[in-house]
Amino acid sequence: MLSFFKGMRAVSRKSIRRVVVVAAVVGCSAGEPDQQGSWGTTDVVLSAMASGAMVKFLASGSCYGSYGTITQAIPSGAFSLPGTYTQLIGAYPGSLQYPAEYVGTVIGRRMTLSIHVAELQQVFGPYQLNFGVEHTWSACLYP
Repeated sequence: MLSFFKGMRAVSRKSIRRVVVVAAVVGCSAGEPDQQGSWGTTDVVLSAMASGAMVKFLASGSCYGSYGTITQAIPSGAFSLPGTYTQLIGAYPGSLQYPAEYVGTVIGRRMTLSIHVAELQQVFGPYQLNFGVEHTWSACLYP
């Protein structure tokens, strides 16, 4: 980068240092923003980790009756990620799991999320999740 400025007479060493520092900062921040943490609304909560995420859906009785998993980290901006959608049921085997596609966008501290479950021919959402909203629901105990 310094060789670029070597032939320029009007550029001072101080200006060159500023450009190098700015380039280093831009280069370091070019990766994905950290989406890890809790995102939620009154009836949905998403716990995001570096390896993926878990989404829980509130059922009657202040417990969650279904949940989903996303198998990759959630990026900033628009995304479409594979995962599963699981319904808890009151009969053997206790739950039913389906492939799902998680589609949405993250802009700042807001996430829009829809869950497409082709096998059920159903789309859940869109949900408007806010960063920092947490719930500690337990799984529903179906008889």
